[in-house]
Amino acid sequence: MSHRAIVMAITLAASAASLAAQQRGTVEFGAYASAGTFDKSLTLNSGFGVGGRVGVYLDPRWAIEFEEGEMNASRTLGLKNANVGMLSGRIVNTLFQSGNFSLLLGAGAGASTETSFTHSYGVNALLGAKFAVSDNVAIRVDGVADFLANYNWKSNQSLHVGLSLYRSPKVIMRTIEVQAPAAATVAYVQHADSVSADEQARRRQWERDYLLLRDSLNRTPRVVAPMASSAAALATMEEKIHFATDKSVLTPEAKATLDAKVAVFRANPGMRIIIVGNTDERASDRYNMGLGGRRAVAAKEYLVSQGIDAVRIEITSEGERMPVAAGKSPNAEAQNRRDEFRLLISTDYLVAPKP
Repeated sequence: MSHRAIVMAITLAASAASLAAQQRGTVEFGAYASAGTFDKSLTLNSGFGVGGRVGVYLDPRWAIEFEEGEMNASRTLGLKNANVGMLSGRIVNTLFQSGNFSLLLGAGAGASTETSFTHSYGVNALLGAKFAVSDNVAIRVDGVADFLANYNWKSNQSLHVGLSLYRSPKVIMRTIEVQAPAAATVAYVQHADSVSADEQARRRQWERDYLLLRDSLNRTPRVVAPMASSAAALATMEEKIHFATDKSVLTPEAKATLDAKVAVFRANPGMRIIIVGNTDERASDRYNMGLGGRRAVAAKEYLVSQGIDAVRIEITSEGERMPVAAGKSPNAEAQNRRDEFRLLISTDYLVAPKP
């Protein structure tokens, strides 16, 4: 039996790192053991082997993946065992997810070789299940059927059992609190993660931008609104928006709330905010972190489309971790499916927009 599949599987598994969520851009590395049966017209009986898999998530429910596996297969007619290699690619959908359990359905195409020459090609279908052991490790079991175009669509079946490891895009969250411009204080809070040279450069550039903004505010005379106007503007900026179950699409009510915030943005050119996406507790923590992020992105994109500079808006996700209503009632879940808006930089008083 060739050792190429074993080497590939070990290499892929070793390169995986911790994931924050099964979100767009998450890469899956898998290694598995396999057992299969073949159509007798191929002069093959059954085989056992190993394989490796690499895939990338296009969004939390759709992924594209590629597999390469090899089996040592027994043959009919007393022939010597043959080494069978299989290479395939497919689209996989997370058909159902409950807690740590996911049901997978996939379809694609591939080719197989026997003793180094092309033997067959066709399409394949997959039905699988995955159980998350931790945030970056899952046990995966797949049943795969290969339908051979050059053998009148006869099929071979195989069972794959193995581990999948995940690597997600790095997410570094920064929260900044600023007092009055005369005594500005900047505090960084960063989740545990590695800080690359690019991120350090980004921080320095952000600090330079802040200092320019602070100095311009000191030089520009400001009209300070009465306390009542400031309170009204603050209430407008802190008003939450809500979403339908498992959705990140803005409702007409949410857009109306964001339109009111646009007016406050325009009246306060020095103001910056952070949008925090939240979910109810259904689905897994990984999925909910991604959903919360998509909800924050939806609100930011709408504000930017209304003319607000994107640099004035930060986004992050808390997923299901910061509920505002306890329990599992429909009312509690509706309150928790929200975006929150927090001020990062503002003057002493927010200026209310002119009527």
